[in-house]
Amino acid sequence: MMQFCLFNLYGPMAGYGGIAVGEMRSSWSRPSRSAVLGMIAAALGIRRDDEKAQANLQAGYGFSVMVLQQGTMMQDFHTIQSVSSKSLKKMNHVMTRRDEMNLGDSETILSKREYLCDHVSVACVWIRDAESAQYSLEEIVMAFRNPAYCLYLGRKSCPPALPVHARVIQSDSLKSAMIQHIEGFDLLNGFKVPDKVSLFFEEGIDSGLEEPVMKIKRRDNILSRSRWQFSDRNEYYAQIYVSEEI
Repeated sequence: MMQFCLFNLYGPMAGYGGIAVGEMRSSWSRPSRSAVLGMIAAALGIRRDDEKAQANLQAGYGFSVMVLQQGTMMQDFHTIQSVSSKSLKKMNHVMTRRDEMNLGDSETILSKREYLCDHVSVACVWIRDAESAQYSLEEIVMAFRNPAYCLYLGRKSCPPALPVHARVIQSDSLKSAMIQHIEGFDLLNGFKVPDKVSLFFEEGIDSGLEEPVMKIKRRDNILSRSRWQFSDRNEYYAQIYVSEEI
């Protein structure tokens, strides 16, 4: 039997960023490992520049997510006022944003950002390396009830709309723990768990699945929060018919 910490993720908007290229800031269709571990770090009061504590989170905990409602993707446009590189070269050292804008010769950069709207999912973590895991699952649950820093769903402009209702479940497999969590699931008035849901999980855990799964490459392993560097990992995907389990 294993212990799993599960919590709900819902908000009108979320931004689970993928690889940023040029002016496009895309979003994954589901929560990323880095975003969920970031929420845990915020709840526990771990600063982004605390590299050792962030590395322990990365090494110490496994991650999975079950998507209950896919939601819809929305694209937003941002404008950023800047100055040309030619003007910047005229000044050896720019101390502040005001210094930069006082150079004149301003121009506007247009960027696009994707947001996931009305997405509902359940995140799950477990201890995979006891030496690196500095916090018990029960301590993580308590931290979510009184978080040290504000929680958000990938981007600071996307706070959760409801409490995450974190709890610890003991079960013999990941699938069984997820099913236990969504039994009698009460998230929003009128929300009904669909008959078929998507489960994404990592290596090294008893998933409880017999059917074939798909392997996906995803870049959301945390290398450095302060330098914003990530690495690839393997993520496995399967669909579960919930109506047959509940």
